[in-house]
Amino acid sequence: MGLMEEMPIQRLWRDSRLERIWDGTSEIQRHIISRAILRPLGA
Repeated sequence: MGLMEEMPIQRLWRDSRLERIWDGTSEIQRHIISRAILRPLGA
């Protein structure tokens, strides 16, 4: 994005983007687990 590394906003920007990726991973894991649980039930 063109921010200098020593600026506090750069750290906040980076951390917010990592959190978005982390949340997406959790969402995918929940979907996979729920599908594995419901599959034997015929859902």
